Amino acid sequence: MAERPALRLSAEDKAIVYALACFFAVAALVFILHDNPLPTLDSPSRFLLAIPIFLLLIKYPPRQSWLWAGVAIGAYSAFGVALWQQNVYGWTDVDGLSNGVRYGGICTILSVLCVAGLLWAQRSNVRRIWLWRLLLASGALAAAYGAIASGTRGAWISVPVVFILFCAGLLSKRNMYLGCTLAVALLVAVSTWYVAVPNNPIRAGYERATEDVSQYFVHRNTSGSIAGRLEAWRAVFINFPEKPILGWSVKDYKARLEQQVAAKELEPIVLTIPHTHNLYTETLRYQGIAGLVPILALFIFPFWFFCKRLRSRTRNVRILAIAGTSHLTVFGILGLSHTVLYRNDTLLFFFITLMVVWACMKREEALVSTPVEI
Repeated sequence: MAERPALRLSAEDKAIVYALACFFAVAALVFILHDNPLPTLDSPSRFLLAIPIFLLLIKYPPRQSWLWAGVAIGAYSAFGVALWQQNVYGWTDVDGLSNGVRYGGICTILSVLCVAGLLWAQRSNVRRIWLWRLLLASGALAAAYGAIASGTRGAWISVPVVFILFCAGLLSKRNMYLGCTLAVALLVAVSTWYVAVPNNPIRAGYERATEDVSQYFVHRNTSGSIAGRLEAWRAVFINFPEKPILGWSVKDYKARLEQQVAAKELEPIVLTIPHTHNLYTETLRYQGIAGLVPILALFIFPFWFFCKRLRSRTRNVRILAIAGTSHLTVFGILGLSHTVLYRNDTLLFFFITLMVVWACMKREEALVSTPVEI
C-alpha cells in the first residue's frame, strides 16, 4: 500500500509558511472588500504558490555545490548583461532588462552570496578547491560590477550591515586580528578608489541623492527622483490614518490624491508615480496594517532564525546562516527604495534564494544530528 512520505516541519518552518499564507489571505480579503482590479492579486498569489516550493525544498534540498555554482553563474550572467548594455547601447546606468534599482539589488546580493560561497570552498567540501575559489571570487567581482554599473543606491546602503553580519558569524578570538586587518584594508581600498575616480557611480549617486533631498525640504521641489518618492510617502502618511487597518482601494486612493492635488495639499507628481518606491508604504496604502504585519514577519522571523545559527559549531551551517541573514538584509533595506516584493523578478529571486538557502541549512543541521552507523 502506497503511503505519502511524512514531512516533518519545525516551528520555524511553520512560521515562514504562515507568514506567506497570511499575506495572501489579507491580499485576497482586500481584493474582495475593495473591489480592486484582478491584476492586484498577481503578486500576492505568488506568496501562496511559494509554499509548495518551500515544502518541496525542505523535503528534497539541493546540494550546496549546486547552490554556489548557480550563484556564480547568475553573477556572470548579470555581468554580461551590464557589459552588453554599456557597450552595445552605450548606457551609463544599466537596468538589467528590467529596472535599475531591482537589477542593482539582485547584483548586490549575488556578489554577497559569492563571498559566502568562498567561505564554503574548503577542502572538506570540494576537491578542486582553487577552481571553486576562482569561480566564486570572480563571480563576486562580476556581480559587484553590475551593482555599480546600475547607478542605483537602494542596495548599496545595506553593505555595512552585511559586513557586520559576516563579522558576527566569522570572528573569534583567534582570528580577530586577521579580520580587523582585512576590514581596514578593504576600507582603505574602497576609500582610495572613491577619491581617485572623481566621476565614479557611487559618488555621482550620492551627490544626486543629497541634491534631491535638499531641494525637496528647502524648496518643495519634486523634480528629482528621490524628491518625488518623498512626496509619495508623505501622501501615504497623510491618508493612512483614515483607513489604517485594510488600507485604501486603488480607485478611492487615486480619487483622494486628485482631490488633494487640486486643493494644493500635495504636489502633482504623486499622480504620475505608479507606486511609492517603498515596499512598506506601498503595503500600508493598499492593505493597511493587516498587510504590513505578514510582510514584516516574512523578513523578521527568518532573519532571527538564521541569526541563531551565526555562531553554530558547524561551519557549513554558519556560512548558510550568514548567506540567509545577508539576503534578508539586502532585500529588507532595498524595500525602502522600491516595491521589491511586488515585482516578479525580485519577488521570485527573493523567494527562491531564501528557500534554497534555508533548505540547505536545515539539511546540514540534519546531517550533523544524524548518528553515523558503524
